[in-house]
Amino acid sequence: MTIMPGNREKPGAAEKIYQNRNSQRGSVLVMATVLSFAMFMLGLAYLGSIHGLQQDISIQLSDSQSYYAAYAGAIEGVVKVKGGQAGDYNGRWVNYYDFAKYQTQISLGSLNPIEFGFAQGYMVTGNGVSSFYNGVGESAKSIKMGFNTSTYADYLYLSDVERDPRRLEIIRFWTPDTLDGKVHSNDTLHISGSPRFMKRVTSHSSVVDPSNTTAQFDEGLWLNQREIFFPNQYNVIRLHNGYPGWGTFDADSATEITFSGPYIYRRYCGIDTLGIFTCQPENIANALMVVHPPSGALFIEGKVIVKADRGGEDILDPYFVSFGFEGRLTLASSDTMIIPDNLVYRYANYDNSVPTTINDVLGLISENYIMIGEDVGDTVYINAAMAAINGSITVQDIYNYGQTNEKQSLFIYGSLAQRNRGLVHSSYGGGLRGFIEKDYHYDTRLQTHPPPYFLPTSNNPNVYYESFYGDG
Repeated sequence: MTIMPGNREKPGAAEKIYQNRNSQRGSVLVMATVLSFAMFMLGLAYLGSIHGLQQDISIQLSDSQSYYAAYAGAIEGVVKVKGGQAGDYNGRWVNYYDFAKYQTQISLGSLNPIEFGFAQGYMVTGNGVSSFYNGVGESAKSIKMGFNTSTYADYLYLSDVERDPRRLEIIRFWTPDTLDGKVHSNDTLHISGSPRFMKRVTSHSSVVDPSNTTAQFDEGLWLNQREIFFPNQYNVIRLHNGYPGWGTFDADSATEITFSGPYIYRRYCGIDTLGIFTCQPENIANALMVVHPPSGALFIEGKVIVKADRGGEDILDPYFVSFGFEGRLTLASSDTMIIPDNLVYRYANYDNSVPTTINDVLGLISENYIMIGEDVGDTVYINAAMAAINGSITVQDIYNYGQTNEKQSLFIYGSLAQRNRGLVHSSYGGGLRGFIEKDYHYDTRLQTHPPPYFLPTSNNPNVYYESFYGDG
């Protein structure tokens, strides 16, 4: 068939499909380009949001790290104060964990009134920084914490019961007594004559005996004050014990501790088969020698003999001469503690009084008695804050009725705390025993710089001043 011009035949179905397919291919390309661009923009937006989210999270983590680092610094400050940190303190920066570090600052505050006296105020600042997100610099936080501390060492004299624990007889303050530090008793104060109390005197009792006493109270007598608790044990020292495992469990044995400068000499003593008291090794110089534990606390099981006769011949070893005690330490024992010789700070004054310019301080805590040895010299000198929490501070042979072993003077420069007031001189049952003179002086440094972990008189709450947002 011949097709004439002007008579073109209409396209068939197959040709229409082909034409539509070409048209659709062009649309798909356009749509693909549009979708690709949209996906690209969405990806950029997503990456931008992820980056912003990462930055926000990093900043929050950095803030959290600096806050917890500051809290760690504040807590370390509290531990340092409880452990006997002396005076103001500006610590170095310490790495806490990755990207974070802290610093501790301590400053002494004022003396603040509490129920039965005054407590030393402290302000601790913990500073923390974190550089978790380096792109925005360091995050810095600070936590300030104020609190008060009051320990047994705040008092020249502290007691629970004003009676001899064996004979149950009242022990009185007498006319010659002059006390230059704070005094507190949970019991009634019994007085004869006109003793002088130079600092504040407090008592849980509502009366003083006699009611018309002529005693001199320079800073007043305060009755009906809160009791100061005496524990049966003091486990805080056990918890921080720098040399675990020291001690004996035999009633006839003891651990001897001799201080000389910053060193502790330790040997064990007891009754041998001939009934003679001996120590091993024979010479102190050959005994175990260690430096003071970093914790500032030493707990010994059983009985303890403790001494530091600065510049003198040791009463148990004439070949040994101590430099005297140097450092900051609290020594505690589960049984009686015996002081058989002088116990003097290395840098004490020539007359064995304690200058206010030194940092040395020794705390002695016995969960039973503290006894002055029966073989001490005519005058014995003790520089220490002492506490007998279940017994008394007394003399080793005070109950040896019928015997005479009288000494002249007991010189204590520190503080005394005892559950039951102990006898230091007696003629009961015949014979004279103990010390004619009691020469007690308060070491004023103990109120602001007590021995490490010394017994607290109360649980004073901590007050936090926290900074959650922003620097500082």
